[in-house]
Amino acid sequence: EVRDTSPSRTMAAAEPSKKKQRVGASEGPSEGGSLCVYMGSEACFSEKAALAYFSRRASLSGSMEGVGTYDALFKAVEEGQAQYGIVPIENSYSGSLHNVYDLLLAHPLHIVGEIGMVEEYCLVAGKGVKELSDVKRVCGHPQIMDACSIFLNTLSNGDEVAERVAAMNSASACADLKKELENGSADALATAAVAPREAAVLHGLEVLAPGIANDSNAETRYLIIGRHKERLVELDATAWHADTPYYKTSVVLALSNQQGSIFKVVSQFALRNVNIVKVETRPAATGGSQVYSTSPRHWDYLFYIDFESSKSPATNKALMASLSEFSMYCRELGTYRAHINSLEVAAPSWSLESLCSVINH
Repeated sequence: EVRDTSPSRTMAAAEPSKKKQRVGASEGPSEGGSLCVYMGSEACFSEKAALAYFSRRASLSGSMEGVGTYDALFKAVEEGQAQYGIVPIENSYSGSLHNVYDLLLAHPLHIVGEIGMVEEYCLVAGKGVKELSDVKRVCGHPQIMDACSIFLNTLSNGDEVAERVAAMNSASACADLKKELENGSADALATAAVAPREAAVLHGLEVLAPGIANDSNAETRYLIIGRHKERLVELDATAWHADTPYYKTSVVLALSNQQGSIFKVVSQFALRNVNIVKVETRPAATGGSQVYSTSPRHWDYLFYIDFESSKSPATNKALMASLSEFSMYCRELGTYRAHINSLEVAAPSWSLESLCSVINH
C-alpha cells in the first residue's frame, strides 16, 4: 500500500562555510540568509556552477554559501536559511548521484532550474612534486575520480595503482592536502588531488596534469531547488518556438510490481507525443514512509522520470492525471527551463607525451 503525502523528514545540518561569494548589486536576498547554498567549500565545482547560474539572472542577488553535506543543504533551503540550493544530479560520464535523488523525495522542495557545466578536472599537488611517478595517493570526490579513471590508473604505487582517498568535495581535497604539506606530513609529497584550477590556486598548489577526464567534454548537470513552485525563467507557450530552449518536468512514481505497469505509464507519454529525457530507478526502500504506508518489498522500485514539457498546458495536465491514475504514488518535482549543451563525447585531452612536456616546463 502506498501513501501519497508530502515528505516531512528532516536531516541533521553541518556547519556552513564562513566564506561567502556574492552575485548582484543589492544588499541581499529578499528572504533567508543566503541566495544559494552549495555542498562544498570555496572554489569547488558546485560553487562555480552556482555563480554561473545566478550571475545570469539580474533580478536575483545575494551571497553563496557552502555547507558540509547534502542533508544540510536541503535542510537550509527547507528552513528558509537560503532561498535556493544547487546540487549535482548527474555527470555525463560517471552517471547519477543517487543520494541526491533520495533527498529530492525526502524534502518538500521543488526543482526550479538546471545548468550544465563542462568542467576541467586537473591533477594538482604541492610545489615539491615534479613527476607523475612521485604520486602514490590521489584524493578527491569519488564521482569525479571515477570520471578520471583512465588517467588515474596510469599512476602506480609499486605494483599497484595509486591509492584513491575519498574527500567530501574537490576543494576540500585541496584544503586537506595543503594542511598536510604545512604540517610536514611524509605522505604529502606523494599525494595529489583531483580538483579545478581555482581550488589549486586558492590553496597554493600547482597543476601537475590538466584535463585528465576520460571525456574531455565531461559535463555535470546541476539542479536548482527552492521552497516555492516557481520558474526562474517564466514558461511562455506563446513565445515557445522550435529554436528556443525547452522545458523539463521531473516526476517520481511508485508502480505496482505487475505485468504491464511500466507499459501503462510509458504509453501515456507516447500517446501525447511527449519525449522522455531520462528514467532513473531507486530501490523502493528509499521511499520510506513518505511513499509507503507499509514496508515495501525488496526489488520494488521508484521511477524518476524527466520529460520535455508539452507546449500545451492542457496536455501537461492530462498527462499528470494519467500518471497519477496508473501509479501508486505520483509527485511532480518541478517544471523548469532545460539547459542544452549539444556536446559529443571527446577523447581525453591528455597523453603521456603532453603531460611530460607540461611537467618539464
